[in-house]
Amino acid sequence: MATLIPPDTTASRGRFRVGKIPLYAILILGAAVSLLPFVWTVSTSLKAADQVFDYPPKWIPDPAVWGNYREALETIGLRAFVNSVGVAGSIVLLQGLVATMGGFAFARLRFPGRDQLFLIYLGTMMIPPQVTMIPTFIVVVEFGWIDTYQGLILPVIAQGAFGTFLFRQFFLRIPDELYEAARLDGATPWNMYWKLTLPLARPALTAYGMITFLTAWNLYLWPLILVRSPEMKLVPLAIAELSGGFVADRAVVMAAVNLSILPILALWIFGQRWFVEGIALSGLKG
Repeated sequence: MATLIPPDTTASRGRFRVGKIPLYAILILGAAVSLLPFVWTVSTSLKAADQVFDYPPKWIPDPAVWGNYREALETIGLRAFVNSVGVAGSIVLLQGLVATMGGFAFARLRFPGRDQLFLIYLGTMMIPPQVTMIPTFIVVVEFGWIDTYQGLILPVIAQGAFGTFLFRQFFLRIPDELYEAARLDGATPWNMYWKLTLPLARPALTAYGMITFLTAWNLYLWPLILVRSPEMKLVPLAIAELSGGFVADRAVVMAAVNLSILPILALWIFGQRWFVEGIALSGLKG
């Protein structure tokens, strides 16, 4: 009786791994190139002022001047970090509320012209923000919101077309049977949105929250136009002022930049799994 000889899985597995070596090499090289500016920023932030422009450059500072970070924090001020956290967090929460409600309406509610309205709304993503900045500024002036938190936050909340699109794509993946069962139990559209849809949308909420927080944290042009008093400044404005002069201590500037990166880095470390899952799930169905 003939017997089947099992394939040599060890050899095939070895060839598979060897074939991926060039791919791994390219990925490692790309990662190294991407990390090089960050490593240089950290290195520069720990140098003395007279060592920043040494040639050839020294990657390892000797001695390491940790006082640059204390000076950077004192120069920027803790108030700027508190302002940035408050403004970015408010934008994430309020714009997230608007975007999830819009995504739910476009995905699950039936009303005349729904698809056409969604395409028009999606088309606003192609309008450069510089085009709408002057009309938005005029509206803010009319409301008396210059140099106020509401002036910084509320106009940004209206720019949530990407979030609406992201949540619509995610909500379309939720089985229709869940909504039919909810309707049979007497659930209103608000109940289905708040108690059924949002609890299932944690990956998409995390991905959107990280993207929006990063965008809000890096706001520069709009606060530059709107902010007048030092008490209202955000971190990007404070760093720009710190680095504006020719006599600025570049090591202190790099220390300030690294301090501004820490909240984003911590957010990415703790939320990267949900971020990747949310992006993957929201893009599978059109």
